[in-house]
This record gives sequence, C-alpha cells and structure tokens, in this order.
Amino acid sequence: MKGILLAAFALLSIFNTSINGQQSDTLHAHIKIDFVNRHLWRGMRQNTTPAVQPMVCLEKGRVSSGFWASYSLGTENVQEIDLYITYKYRSISFSIYDYYNPIDTLGWKGDFLEFSNGRTRHTLDGILTIDATEAFPLSLTFSTMFYGFDKNTLTHKNFYSTYIEADYEIFKKSHSKIKLHLGVTPFKSYYASKASIVNTGVTVIRDVRISQNFSIPVKGSLIFNPHLEQIYVLAALSLK
Repeated sequence: MKGILLAAFALLSIFNTSINGQQSDTLHAHIKIDFVNRHLWRGMRQNTTPAVQPMVCLEKGRVSSGFWASYSLGTENVQEIDLYITYKYRSISFSIYDYYNPIDTLGWKGDFLEFSNGRTRHTLDGILTIDATEAFPLSLTFSTMFYGFDKNTLTHKNFYSTYIEADYEIFKKSHSKIKLHLGVTPFKSYYASKASIVNTGVTVIRDVRISQNFSIPVKGSLIFNPHLEQIYVLAALSLK
C-alpha cells in the first residue's frame, strides 16, 4: 500500500505542475472501441474468444489519464480493467498502469479496493516509451511491474517482471503502414521462466474508408512467441 501512495503522490505532483504551467491548454477527451478476435498482450494469449476493448482518455497539456478494458464475448470469466496516467515530453512518455483482472461471475465478491501487496489483484507497471519519429521510425518500450499481483508462487515475492520491446516501421504510405516488433524479458518473470524472446511479429494497419469523412482502422498481426513456441493471428478493427 505504501508503494501505491508514493506513486499516487508523485503523479499528482506531476499533474499539478503541468496544469499550472499550461493553463491555456484545452482538455481533450478521446474515446475508442476495439473489436479483436482474441486478447493478446506482449506475446501471450489472455483469452480464447473475441473481445471488445473500450478506451477513454482525458488529455491536457503533457498529462493524460483514463482507462482501458477488455471484455471477452465468450464464457471466460476473467476480464481486465486498466487505469493509467501518462506524462509526455516531446517523444518520451512515462506511464503508470494499474492492471486489474476481476473475476466477472455471479457470486464473486468484489475486491477492487483490496490493495494489500499479498492479496491484491491489482498490478502496478511503470512504462517508459520513446516514440518513433519521421527521421527514425523505431520506438522503444521499457516496462517493469513494481507492485501487486506479479508474484513468484514459491517465494510469494514480487517478480519485478520486466519487458522491453522495439517496434520498427518498415512501410508507410497514405492510409497504410507495416511494422515489425521484437519483445524480450531479461530474467525469469511473469513473461517467461528465464531470459527469453517472448514476442515477435509483423503488423499491417490500414484505414478502410467508408465515406469521405469516415474511415475504420483495421489491423492484422502475425505474432510468434519463441519461448512458448506459440503462434497467433490477431485481427482488430477500431471505432473512434
């Protein structure tokens, strides 16, 4: 709980500084809904059925905050609701995500307010992102889970699961682009039983124009996890 309070204090300080220094900036609201054939994350399958994934983001100046969720459209009862806050300066972003996986079934007692490190279903993840630029189309992500549900089942201590990903855009033209990605974990963690490559693949994104003023982004990915020797195909479309 102490870690959560410290993180919250730091984020509130950043938010207050940013707002005070940028009073002229307008508050923007963004809403997006993704429909996917399954929920895949960092080279791992999170469910086996199609899912709807809504996202709401409030943005003012360099600070944005909101939530993202994934709800299976099948019979699986473990869902996901993530809260986040991000501070961005130029092409560098720092985020803290709160991953929460409720058991969505009748008779389950809610535990959203349970934050004790030994019992909580929340996981806090600190994420540093360096965005690609026109001159250098490579983006990098560094992520470490530092509190909560990310536990070694034998020692009951935090794994501090760490994930590093590089995304490289190899093609971009008009309403289409193609990206390659490579994700690794440097030690035993939630992602793998040892240091491993856990996420590789190629993604094709295209805006399908419905009318002169409306288009739908569609995405297809071929994803291979070398550690698990598993391969997936992801198909998604977005409404925003």
